[in-house]
Amino acid sequence: MKLLAQDKLTVSGIVTSSDDGIPMPGVNVVIQGTDIGTITTIDGKYKLNVSPNDVITFSFIGYVTESVNVGGRTKIDFTIKPDLEQLDEVVVIGYGEQNRRDVTGGIVSVKSDELTQATPSSALEGMQGRLSGVSITSNGGPGAGSEISIRGTSTLNSGTGPLYVVDGQQMEDINNLNPEDIESIEVLKDGASAAIYGSKSANGVIIITTKSGKAGKTKINASFVQGWNTLASKIPVSNTRQAKIYADARKGNDKDATPLDSLSTIYNQDFDYQDMITRVSQRQQFGLSLSGGTEAANFYWNTGYIGQDGVVNNSDYLRYNTTLNVNFKATSWLKAGTRIMGSYSEQNGLNTGAVFGQISTHFPYLPVQDADGTFIPQTSSQQNILAETLFTERRRRKYRGQAFGFAEFQILPSLKFKSTIGIDVHFKRNNDFNPTIVQPMGRDASGSQTTEHDFSIQQENYLSWKKKFKDHNISAMVGMQTQTWTDEYARFESNSFNNDINRTFNNVAELTAGNSRTETEKHSIVSQYGRFTYDFKGKYLVAATIRRDGSSRFGENNKYGIFPGASVGWRISDEFFMKPLKPVLSDMKFRAGVSQNGNERIPNFESRTLYQPGYFYDGVNGIGVSQLGNPDLVWETTQQAYVGVDLGLFEDKININVDYYEKLTSDLLYSVPLPQETGFSSVRSNIGEIKNSGLEFNISANIINKENFQWYSSFNIATNVNEIVKLAEKDGRIIQGEYIIEEGGSIGDIYGYTALGVFPYDESNAFDNDGNQLTPIFDDEGNFTRYELNGREYSGEINQLKVQNRVLEGGDVHWQDHDGDFNIDADNDRSVIGNGLPELFGGLYNEFSYKGIKLSVLFDFNFGNDIYKKYDETRNQRLVTTVVPGPERIDGAWYEQGDVARYPTLYSKSASKNNLGPNTFWISKADFIKLRSVRIDYSLPKTLMDKVSFMSNVSFYVSGLNLLTWTNFDGYNPELGSNGNALKPGLDNLRYPLSREYLAGIQVQF
Repeated sequence: MKLLAQDKLTVSGIVTSSDDGIPMPGVNVVIQGTDIGTITTIDGKYKLNVSPNDVITFSFIGYVTESVNVGGRTKIDFTIKPDLEQLDEVVVIGYGEQNRRDVTGGIVSVKSDELTQATPSSALEGMQGRLSGVSITSNGGPGAGSEISIRGTSTLNSGTGPLYVVDGQQMEDINNLNPEDIESIEVLKDGASAAIYGSKSANGVIIITTKSGKAGKTKINASFVQGWNTLASKIPVSNTRQAKIYADARKGNDKDATPLDSLSTIYNQDFDYQDMITRVSQRQQFGLSLSGGTEAANFYWNTGYIGQDGVVNNSDYLRYNTTLNVNFKATSWLKAGTRIMGSYSEQNGLNTGAVFGQISTHFPYLPVQDADGTFIPQTSSQQNILAETLFTERRRRKYRGQAFGFAEFQILPSLKFKSTIGIDVHFKRNNDFNPTIVQPMGRDASGSQTTEHDFSIQQENYLSWKKKFKDHNISAMVGMQTQTWTDEYARFESNSFNNDINRTFNNVAELTAGNSRTETEKHSIVSQYGRFTYDFKGKYLVAATIRRDGSSRFGENNKYGIFPGASVGWRISDEFFMKPLKPVLSDMKFRAGVSQNGNERIPNFESRTLYQPGYFYDGVNGIGVSQLGNPDLVWETTQQAYVGVDLGLFEDKININVDYYEKLTSDLLYSVPLPQETGFSSVRSNIGEIKNSGLEFNISANIINKENFQWYSSFNIATNVNEIVKLAEKDGRIIQGEYIIEEGGSIGDIYGYTALGVFPYDESNAFDNDGNQLTPIFDDEGNFTRYELNGREYSGEINQLKVQNRVLEGGDVHWQDHDGDFNIDADNDRSVIGNGLPELFGGLYNEFSYKGIKLSVLFDFNFGNDIYKKYDETRNQRLVTTVVPGPERIDGAWYEQGDVARYPTLYSKSASKNNLGPNTFWISKADFIKLRSVRIDYSLPKTLMDKVSFMSNVSFYVSGLNLLTWTNFDGYNPELGSNGNALKPGLDNLRYPLSREYLAGIQVQF
């Protein structure tokens, strides 16, 4: 550009970004209609000689080009705005980037400001409710992490989570990642987009791009968050009155009888154990980042801390993070960069079974402390609940370091070569300790310590070529990767600590030999991959990928697998015959694809017969066979197909995305049970097929976009249908506790007995030969006279239901007799009574902005699945002296002939007939709508910030999380993850309770 000499006047000013008010270097400032101009300095300043009536144009890549009349002025400051359409054009895909309008797969994105709207403690929390087809659930307390499912569950017990790719580095979890470090997240939902990652792509791929520096003045950002948590809800538990009724009723006594000692403290005190063990807890979060650089080099450095106390005593989580991103443009043909991450986290948790399980069953009148404050050890065969939360130790410490570097060589304008290396190091130490106060009487303190050291290294080299020939755009990529893992594990356990004070293992009488061991494992993958894309004018689009993986986890006969994918797109809105619709239908693109994806996430050495020490004979330690191998073990393969359409309406102010998909997973990997005679419990095999299909819908709109007021809204909803197509197992079924896997069924099917009600009278248990229930008729004095069927007297044969050859009586459960033999048994009278997988789920987000104030509201919802309340079954069916049933069970029980009751008698001698399980009594609908987050932000006016030279922006916010939940579920939280077992979704053994959180924060930019 020419620089204009002094004419009539000199105009100067500062160009700043509307995003953060930071001065913008490198902005083009040009006199309109000429090539005369300048660029802004590193401080965003410019100076230009102009005529009084000239028009100045400000432009910068990724920002809106705008013009201003000089009007005789000598000082013109200008705020340049991002071009949202341009910014949204590029999405990150495997080993590259692509214009969003050219994407042919099912890719959804979350940007940094969307991710942090809910002030999440982890990246997955920030994604909840925002992405169609992506289900995210929590497993409980602070630091517990979340579970994510993309387009359904496609495996039995291999890994169910997606692959994470952070700046090119592949990993299986991102629990250590600070959400504030994330620039964007892309979720590759469809198989064709994910197939470039081969054997790790069957469950979807999540690509994360972290923040990097930008050319210009160094920016400093500081933030602080203070939060308070309260218990969102309690579970119903029985009070002393109800416990007394139960104590009498289980013995067959009158429930209304007066106690022998009415002044006894047993009947005159009620303890709320849930109040005892919970608290108002706090969260504190700090962050400090620096970023900046030049066109040749830039940097981003951030350090963060989060400390989060749980609402239950002795539960908390803390994490320290630091991240450094440095990028260089060494020459015109060489770029290089590195990312270094370090983190330390510590989670203190609970023995959830001992705490929450006992809360639901504990006698409400039993104290936990004597008058002098001494803790009472064991009461009613249960440990001290308060002591469990105060003195037990469940400490989880994790140290993690990651380093990733790359060098990119521009060989030709259209050809570049990139080489990367990534290292990921984990060190974990878990300490458990159970002091004598929580042990059964006479038992010593016990504890364990496990140490894990995991190291992985990944190296990749790939060539990328991209060329434009008039209206034809072609790109290709080919590469190779190697990745190795080394895992070391050590565990020590003892049940004989000498005292509670010294919790180290030099304070034990002896180790528990069977549970103390050390192990070392290694695993490796070698891969070759490629991709080809073509489009004509952005109208007709084609993409194809292929990857060949070889894994050490599989048998000699099947070490390698090939995973192809292909997709096409047609932008019909660019056709000539669609031009009349352009004012309304600004964009319309059809998409379709097919692929084959793999899953190799099984334990190491599953294909091999293993030997290990620890087999004792006559006191001598020997080596024996510990696992049967399967040399024919093959890859779990998912074949996927999808069709989709993307719509842009009214100049893309409204955007709609609709997808339909089908996934068929074959060669399912599963540990098949073996007969006891073999000496082994199971062997890993390929046993069947699972199908998933579903519909996804997303709509977003800039409803109002005025200068001072904006309203943005988005809504997504998705369905998923899961089906077991084939199961190479005896009878085509596998029963696991409360769940069944069988051909024609679904993962998550709950299998048990159906309770049709409770017999009011002994005589109510009467049926004709066809299984029709007869109606007993009584006279005015209550004496039985006859049976009727459909209003007419019945004189035929009478059949009675039996359980364990015992006739059911008044107060017993009327079980459904599926086979019609009037004998209720496990082989013939169980059926599917519920399912733990949701039928549909989604979210609704609204954001309102008025000048410096922003209000954002996020709802999410889940419908169509069930929860099996295992804790209710445990406390309500055992009818023993050491467990108190729930209040509904006691108040709704049958007590005498003629009672129309919801639940059976509490008389213990009838328990064996009524405690068949699982059963429909304890099935609950898991439908919910949650007000996930509400947040109000306020930024100080720019006119005020201009007066403060060292600060560019200050904003404050208040927010609330999990404020409201609409549900009929009476447990702690209807949002249940599978807790690590994908085959048992919706099984509630009372996990960590849901908390309601209130937050206040401040963000300052310098």
